[in-house]
Amino acid sequence: MEGNQKKGMSKGCLIGLIVAGVILVIIIIAGITCYVYKDDLAKMGVVTIINGFKTELAANPVEGVDSTQFNAMTDAFVTKFNEEEIDYEKYTAFFQQIQVMMGDKEISAEKVEKLKRLMADYYPVLEKYLPAPEMPDTLFPEDTVTTE
Repeated sequence: MEGNQKKGMSKGCLIGLIVAGVILVIIIIAGITCYVYKDDLAKMGVVTIINGFKTELAANPVEGVDSTQFNAMTDAFVTKFNEEEIDYEKYTAFFQQIQVMMGDKEISAEKVEKLKRLMADYYPVLEKYLPAPEMPDTLFPEDTVTTE
């Protein structure tokens, strides 16, 4: 009765190897897909965060923030960002800063101004959406002006 011994792998081991192989193939396919579509994924991340910021501001208005101007600026940024190639050096610094800003999910006037400044730094064309710098009430102190 010695001829009745099993040879080869057990069914459980074979199933485990097949499942591990399928998981490995899925991971490889996901990695290749992410590499091929990295620009689209990067753009989607920035657009999602900025639109989330805009949505949060619309839901909870902040005093001192012109939401119409902010929305126009974000729309212009998103349009320009989607049209152009990504400069990954600028993108990385920009994305890290906006990600940190949205970490606590609270919107403040300072955060809105910082985001506007970041967008204008990324695309200097958008500086037209920034408020003009405040000028002092007088250009010259009264004691330096002479009248004769």
